[in-house]
Amino acid sequence: MNRDEFEHIMNEAANDFGWWFTPMDDSWELWNEIVTKPDDYPEPVVNALLNMDTQDRLIWRTELAEKGYEMTPMQVDQYMYILEMARDGGFV
Repeated sequence: MNRDEFEHIMNEAANDFGWWFTPMDDSWELWNEIVTKPDDYPEPVVNALLNMDTQDRLIWRTELAEKGYEMTPMQVDQYMYILEMARDGGFV
């Protein structure tokens, strides 16, 4: 998928989910990383992330913040959406 297609999909998702901001550069970098380094995103880990409930997501987000990677709840949703696209597209 090229960047234009990716941005189109992300913009549609933003409209569907009410995301008021989508960091396209970061999102595109994540997409490319998943596609070019699938070993860094093992299927069991991706599936575990995608199956987290709200409480698990909060714990995960807090653990990330403690390591210096702060994400808003909306950014977590976008991250999960990109992971799900990669999984459903056969990249994970």
